[in-house]
Amino acid sequence: MGTWSHGNFDNDTALDWLDDITGQLLDEIAEAMASPQSLGADEPDADLVPCRIELLCVMTENGMEPQWPASATLARWKETFLAAWDASIDALEPDADYRHNRRLTLEATFDRMLALAAAQADESGDWEEEREVGGD
Repeated sequence: MGTWSHGNFDNDTALDWLDDITGQLLDEIAEAMASPQSLGADEPDADLVPCRIELLCVMTENGMEPQWPASATLARWKETFLAAWDASIDALEPDADYRHNRRLTLEATFDRMLALAAAQADESGDWEEEREVGGD
């Protein structure tokens, strides 16, 4: 096992585990995206996908970067998710302020993911290499 400092993630075992966790989150997002009907505003994935993205963003911002899929995949995820949400939210008759503000939050979540993945790619120079994710 390689250990290079005293931090919790400064060893090979911890980084392997982190890769497993981030990979699982990405696979779960990809699986949901492969079934757009699961992304309707009243479906669990409509709540869980943004939470998974949020966790990945926080991890990225703290130096624990996942192996993001290619930019085209992430952009497609945003488009797929928002289209499913837009097509289903009105049937739930939400308050206009909630509908507007939730849509802004969802857009911001996906945009944050895209920006963080792009920044990570700029540093490494290999973002366009497609990471294999389940269902994609």
